[in-house]
Amino acid sequence: MQKLRVGVLMGGRSVEKEVSFNSGRTICDHLDSSRYDVIPIFQQQAGQLFILPPRFLCRGKISDFEHRLTQEAQAISWDDLKNTVDFMYLAIHGRYAEDGTAQGMLEVLGIPYLGAKVFASALGMDKIIQKDFLRMHGIDVARDIILTPHDITPENSEQIISRMQKNGFTFPCVVKPHKEGSSLGMTLVTQPTDLYAALQLACTIHPGMKQDVLVEEKIEGMEFTCIILTDYLTGEPILLPPTEVVPENGFFDYEQKYMPGRATKFTPARCSTENIHAIQLACLQTMRALEFENIARIDGFLTSDGRVVIIDPNSLTGMAPSSFLFRQAAEVNMNHTHLINHLIETELQYYGLLQK
Repeated sequence: MQKLRVGVLMGGRSVEKEVSFNSGRTICDHLDSSRYDVIPIFQQQAGQLFILPPRFLCRGKISDFEHRLTQEAQAISWDDLKNTVDFMYLAIHGRYAEDGTAQGMLEVLGIPYLGAKVFASALGMDKIIQKDFLRMHGIDVARDIILTPHDITPENSEQIISRMQKNGFTFPCVVKPHKEGSSLGMTLVTQPTDLYAALQLACTIHPGMKQDVLVEEKIEGMEFTCIILTDYLTGEPILLPPTEVVPENGFFDYEQKYMPGRATKFTPARCSTENIHAIQLACLQTMRALEFENIARIDGFLTSDGRVVIIDPNSLTGMAPSSFLFRQAAEVNMNHTHLINHLIETELQYYGLLQK
């Protein structure tokens, strides 16, 4: 029987391309080569696609090989993909990736792919609109104010602080761009004098493109992340045990997410069985409200009074070797290859392509 050709799309045009490369090579390392032909596909910042030679996957960073792509890798176009892969495993993150852009292109090309579809992907990346959806479904989220780039001036700082107070919160607060992931551009602000710099960072974190900014109350409690899979045989959710995150200095930033040893993590989270179930239920409700399919990673806080507050729903998740996904899957006896096979089989079932 001919093997299914699985493309692993990594890199991309967002500021999260290094995170994506780390995810992509992990997937390539652990894909079941007895069942699938693995085709590593790298997208440059400018958008050009290349099929990577396997030796490039051993490099530490994109800059270690990017200057050699035109000479040593095979350039392909988006139109070529239909004749190159049967299924696309998405390992790209951030803008033009998780936001429905890549999903829309693959829909046009008729290529099955991993994860949430176009609308849900777009909703998962837009932190402003997604919170409106969650509120409509009765899901607890942090109080916030929304600022446009025009609002962000030194002269407006007092007015911004006044808006925060009217919405029921003050310092410390969290400032975040409304369309980035991996905590990029996020700042924990503890005093008014630091607010403007944090707003500027969030507004301009994506090069050449200003964006709206959220200022949110800082939720106190146990920080968690919880991943939900789907049982493709029954359609029922698989609720993985959430991970408790204990960040340095009370704030889980980009470096702590991706630098080994920077934050302490406990899987399962150190809380009661009842609280574990409450977290899982809130995360499942979030997944369904945002129409995420196959997989979701939901971040939030469990407060001292038992509230589950959702702060960051994700339609895809990082897939580095020690990522939350693999940590939590290991608790239900799924190794890396088993998990990746499961995700692919779930999508093939969705598309009616699973060979039984």
